[in-house]
Amino acid sequence: MVGQQSQENSINNSKTLEGFYDLSQMEMPTKLYLLDNNLFHYYAIFGSVDLEVYGTYSIEGNEIKLQPNKELVQPYILYARHNNQLKDSISINYISPEHHREKVFFKVDQEWVTNPEVTGSFEEVSIKFKSKTIKDIKVNLTASQLRETPAFNTVELYSGEVSEGYNEFIMDNNRFYYMRKRLAKTPLVLEGDIIISDGKKRLQEPLHESDKEAITKYITKGGIFPDTTINRGNEFYKIDLKKEDSKPLLHLLKNGEIKEEY
Repeated sequence: MVGQQSQENSINNSKTLEGFYDLSQMEMPTKLYLLDNNLFHYYAIFGSVDLEVYGTYSIEGNEIKLQPNKELVQPYILYARHNNQLKDSISINYISPEHHREKVFFKVDQEWVTNPEVTGSFEEVSIKFKSKTIKDIKVNLTASQLRETPAFNTVELYSGEVSEGYNEFIMDNNRFYYMRKRLAKTPLVLEGDIIISDGKKRLQEPLHESDKEAITKYITKGGIFPDTTINRGNEFYKIDLKKEDSKPLLHLLKNGEIKEEY
């Protein structure tokens, strides 16, 4: 009974708070949309960064907690397709990390692969190797090199199941994922039905039904990272990645082999 009442209160609060809020600060235009279906859309501009965040929100006591869609807080998004021209081979294409001590590793079924060469920031990288099929793939999304050694310490590791026949992969960068994580850790303060941000009361403006429908459709269709994407005229399908707790230490040997250590 208590749980049901709490849920009803949350729904009522969402209906009361639905609207558009201008959360702008000095030299940082910021917009927030809260929907009564518990979806939110946040957009901020600062410097050369356009930060877009969306997902669901909850009301807990005098706080509004924003929970971004899980893909928005992952460093990369992985897509795949079947390429008839790849005979018994796998191809992985991505953009190199920003920092030279970072490297991307992939574990295709039971074998780790990477680009053994040193790359600059945001360079196009292509890996191709012999393999007939893939069932599972793990992506060591950012691995930082330990000083000048050939050892790389895992920062975040994700895994996903691969549909039968997929042999060509592309990976999209999510450069500002850490900023989105930070937003999720910073709840908005409520005073009654009024949002307090940066010490100021933020006025609630009505949300037009057409805007609500557009935001809902945008988020449910995948937003920035839709379920499918077109690359060089070919359609790729998004792979659902799940974060793993394990953080192996990877050793890149001179012969190109990779050994893992836990």
